[in-house]
Amino acid sequence: MSEQFGFEKLESASVDQIIFDYPDFVEMRPLLRSAVRQVAREGLKEPFLPVELERLTVTLEEQLEHETRKYIRQAGIHQNQQAEFANLIRLYTRIMQELSRQLPLSETGEDTIYGLRQTQGQLRQLAATSLPGEGHLFADNQDRELVEGTFYYLVAQQLITPYLIDPAKPLTPQNVQKEGRHLMLQMTTYAFRDWDAYLTHQYDEQHALANQRGLSTVEYYDRLEALELKYIDQRYAEVLADIFAQLEHELVPTVCPRISIQVTDLRPLFAKAPLVRLKFHQAVKEGFKLDATGKEHVLDQPIEDIQQKYAYYRATFLEEDD
Repeated sequence: MSEQFGFEKLESASVDQIIFDYPDFVEMRPLLRSAVRQVAREGLKEPFLPVELERLTVTLEEQLEHETRKYIRQAGIHQNQQAEFANLIRLYTRIMQELSRQLPLSETGEDTIYGLRQTQGQLRQLAATSLPGEGHLFADNQDRELVEGTFYYLVAQQLITPYLIDPAKPLTPQNVQKEGRHLMLQMTTYAFRDWDAYLTHQYDEQHALANQRGLSTVEYYDRLEALELKYIDQRYAEVLADIFAQLEHELVPTVCPRISIQVTDLRPLFAKAPLVRLKFHQAVKEGFKLDATGKEHVLDQPIEDIQQKYAYYRATFLEEDD
């Protein structure tokens, strides 16, 4: 690939470094993520929901880095890892193909392809070393489901109540309208999302935008507004954290010694403390801004605030530029 595009080896990176350890990887990451998202898009059947694309993109990102570090650390391949390793090599090739379509390539784009090519080359060399026994396989979390009775499940259950086809029947995929299934998928995504990594994504995109040249003031404000709106669902994390903190305060240590947000079945605890159950439902109602029909509006005000902010910026600063 480097020969094809005629650029030299990165001076800042050692030959045996993988791309994720390059000193300037922070500059490459937004381009890499964009290419991974396109690969993920091609792996989904139409029609698909935006949250489905996000989940697959994050999974491929994690797979790319985690598997690369695993195989480099192992310095070889176990027999049961052959198929996984071959898929990893193909993933590198697909990502480089996506990046190479973005002609003319920027300097960062060239560096990213070079880094991917070098890392893939190091991995290919490992294929010659066969390791005994069985090795660890990447745990794909695309099919994770909320555990019945846990915090996230009960929150989702309350939020999805307005979308039940038959309110008298239990919460099952067959008993939920399309909009409710979308909401359930969102809640599952939030339950298993690494929010710190998610905010790193936001920082990377802000950094890339701040360093992008040739944008007019209008284009800059438009993209900055779109970026804030793209990551606005972090508000859900704040609401969920607040509700869980209130619940923990009510239950620990008076009802139980501790609770886990992912695995504790809250139903027997609510049976012991029915007032806490009522407070929990009220906290969900207030935190998610449920209307009279039970539908949530937690993002309505934050979205309006962002839109008003950038409307003010455009009205004020563009007039000054004129």
